[in-house]
Amino acid sequence: MTFASLSQQPAKEIFGGTIRGHYAHTGRMTIGEVHIQANTTLPTHSHPHEQVSYVLAGRVEFTVGDQTSVLEAGMVALIPGGVSHGCKALTACRILDVFTPVREDLK
Repeated sequence: MTFASLSQQPAKEIFGGTIRGHYAHTGRMTIGEVHIQANTTLPTHSHPHEQVSYVLAGRVEFTVGDQTSVLEAGMVALIPGGVSHGCKALTACRILDVFTPVREDLK
């Protein structure tokens, strides 16, 4: 797929639908537009993928390793592979997530 509308991709629901993402994939990376309901907590976890989370709208408290910060639109979390991370949506959020390598579990 050379061009894609993320909103037209099938939704992947996480945590009973409080987190919903629409993803597209290349051979080596995954990109997704993720919608998180206010007051949703994504528990601390890790995966081997490098991740960039760019906040498009809303406010989210992100923890990466031992650092915590409140991110707003225009801010980014840079998450190395294998590092524990999690977040709590302080408001409804729209986040652009990019992963490398491809997240096969999000296909």
